[in-house]
Amino acid sequence: MGSHASYRFLDLAGSPREVGEVLGRLSPPFRRPPWWPPAPDREFAEACRRLVGRWHPSLLEEYEGYAAAQGLDPASLWQQVCRTSLRARSFACSAVAWRDREGRMWIGRNYDFMPIQRIRDLVRLRPPEGFASIGMMGSVPGGRYDGVNEAGLFVSLHAVMADEPPPRPGIPFHLIPRILLERCRSAEEAVEALLRMPHILPLNFLVADPRCGYAVEVHPMAVAVRELQGDVLAVTNHYEHHRTRPLQGRRDLRFSMRRKERLERWIEAGGGEPRERLREALSDHEAPLCGHRPGFTTLWSAIAALHGRSIEYAFGPPCRTPFCSFPWPGDPSPHG
Repeated sequence: MGSHASYRFLDLAGSPREVGEVLGRLSPPFRRPPWWPPAPDREFAEACRRLVGRWHPSLLEEYEGYAAAQGLDPASLWQQVCRTSLRARSFACSAVAWRDREGRMWIGRNYDFMPIQRIRDLVRLRPPEGFASIGMMGSVPGGRYDGVNEAGLFVSLHAVMADEPPPRPGIPFHLIPRILLERCRSAEEAVEALLRMPHILPLNFLVADPRCGYAVEVHPMAVAVRELQGDVLAVTNHYEHHRTRPLQGRRDLRFSMRRKERLERWIEAGGGEPRERLREALSDHEAPLCGHRPGFTTLWSAIAALHGRSIEYAFGPPCRTPFCSFPWPGDPSPHG
């Protein structure tokens, strides 16, 4: 994985500005990730900022605190965090929602990318307003790539290599899971928010709670929803709904489709204790689901029992990295 990688558990509470200041002090100087396209102009970034302010104004306060702690201009920081394209990159994240024979909802999730992504922070946040949550923050301040909130809502983000129209202002991709986790009590509420939210980029989301799960396929030109049918719902990096499939263009989807099908088969055909079945599925090297290549490395993995209020993360490939339990969001901090 490389000694440069940073895995930290941050247990935070306080006002949005205070949280932003703490994150700004604890983080290295922000630099736009080198694999991103050029930043948009300031007018586009300001339009995105105004939209975020309508949806979740506390994020603006957090960013102001972060910018102040790092000595950055807030407007310039916003310009840097607005990503307008996913082209020329390969993504391979996988997730599954599974209802076992007792009706309990389980989640398995691998986040796969390049080891060049240095910041990999697990953040447990108890805001003064909104739901407490715990989830992974990557290279961009304030965002979440996956996580669960105190009500039992799980959200994961999956890039889709689809055709892209000219960008229109929307919610920056990394902030969408964060907004859902802090605003929504249930999977149904999260789906409704995703249907109304303005989107910049093609993405998939797995949203689930102790009762139900959905795959929400998002594109700037269309949003479609697939509901958990039966007991297993897997999400990778391609569209499956008839409304969104045509938007993929001529992308090669075989790797994404193979991982989705393999993940479903693992869960449906497996036996034994649910956590172990999920760990084995996420550790698969045949599809593969567990990545070890420079361009496809599993940076972290998660297993959650939404019915039982438990969340575990492995900070590395799940085939060789132990899963560790972390405090459920909203519960008293073990540190007082």
